[in-house]
Amino acid sequence: MGKRIGLIADNHSRADDGSDLPDGVLRAFEGADVILHLGDAGSWGTFDRLATVAPVMAVLGGHNGAEPDTRVRGLSRTETIDGLRVGMVHDLVARGVTSESAPKMKFKAAPRESLRALFGGDIDLLAYAGTHVPRIAWADGMLLVNPGSPTMPLDRPKGSLGRVALIEIEDGIATARVVDLAG
Repeated sequence: MGKRIGLIADNHSRADDGSDLPDGVLRAFEGADVILHLGDAGSWGTFDRLATVAPVMAVLGGHNGAEPDTRVRGLSRTETIDGLRVGMVHDLVARGVTSESAPKMKFKAAPRESLRALFGGDIDLLAYAGTHVPRIAWADGMLLVNPGSPTMPLDRPKGSLGRVALIEIEDGIATARVVDLAG
């Protein structure tokens, strides 16, 4: 049996308990084995709500909770999930990997080389954020996934629901899809 990963970022929660996280996010992540939050969570209460569905692992973004949280580990991190090495980061530009992340990704060097330097070794899958717009792409044999923002999508009118992403890993093969919370 494979693994199912929920990806979320850029929700910018203002409610201490995370109650402003749309319920559709929780529904989208039903059946997930783990949820990766890629920064700009706002309050850490977001993680508490997400944890009602699956365990949460996170990285820092620009808009973080006020106190330390054991689920958050640095500006970037790697996790091995079902045999694949997953690199997590909020902002590729700020970390010096790309000169641009939206509307196009412009790596400063070859993608694998750039990401190897950031994560201290090869990765199979990059989970990144910061653009508020989802993207799924392949580069140098790596799956690159940005879930966009569930609450502040930059490619939709203000107040619109956005998106999250799901990754399925089965027999060492990862696939990804974007889940549109607006229907």
